[in-house]
Amino acid sequence: MSPGSGLDKGRGVGAGDLFLLGAVFAWGINFPLAKIALDYMDPFVFSATRYLIAPLALFSLLWFRNMPIAITRREALMLAWIGLLGITLFQGGWAYGLNLTSASKASVLVSTSPIFGALISAMLGNRPGWKGWLGILLAFVGVVLVINNSLTELTIGAGSFTGDLMIMGGACAWAVYTIVSGPMIMRRGPLLVTAWAMLFGAGILTVIGLPSIMAQDWRAITGVGWAAWASTTVFGAALAFVWYCAGILRLGVTKGMVYSFFVPVIAILCSVLILGESISLVQIIGAVVILLGVLLTRAD
Repeated sequence: MSPGSGLDKGRGVGAGDLFLLGAVFAWGINFPLAKIALDYMDPFVFSATRYLIAPLALFSLLWFRNMPIAITRREALMLAWIGLLGITLFQGGWAYGLNLTSASKASVLVSTSPIFGALISAMLGNRPGWKGWLGILLAFVGVVLVINNSLTELTIGAGSFTGDLMIMGGACAWAVYTIVSGPMIMRRGPLLVTAWAMLFGAGILTVIGLPSIMAQDWRAITGVGWAAWASTTVFGAALAFVWYCAGILRLGVTKGMVYSFFVPVIAILCSVLILGESISLVQIIGAVVILLGVLLTRAD
């Protein structure tokens, strides 16, 4: 099956579309729910515990499908490196950044990951064409608009700006993760690679964040906090990935990737409804410019 092909060839909404809609909705609502959980948990505690639990769902799915789970020592070292990039750096940076900025803004800034991927590919010798460079330029103009939130003056605030930078750093780490993990995913499949990467990455997060984990006041976490944590763990970290893979299998990469553009839209709407956040016209324009830039870069 070619990357652009899929199993759902008929017209209308099929199983592939439903799987992808479920995945992007889970990832979109993940932003405001994580924001709620972070009111009760240290970012290290939040990220480490989520990704110690989430791999269990993926390993269970591998076992249920009678797919191999064992890895070699050499693969373990590579998967630890992949986990460091995709879980420790990306998820750790994402949680800390989200703790300092708005969920709406974070969802838009995370969507710049393909732009960093294009830049890294260019540095490796795979230079993009004019559409790619235009897309990169547009995306970063959009980032400035979203962060600055003004067309006439500089309004960057210290706390929020720090969070924005951490989110952008996480997006860059995810781009590196995508490139580095590609060959192993081709050999062993996305479920196995992601399950082990989550486990290794969470282990590293646990070691780094052990003081925060020891200092966490577990009794202070309310039912709302635990519910938000559980939702982001089960749906945002585990099931969304399974649904996304199932959707891509049926629709193909080309059609399936289009759904990723809905993640910041859903995140913004959910953040407004759940958290009462507001997003300005300038930031909406910035978000549209970013998504247009990402679309151009992917189409190059």
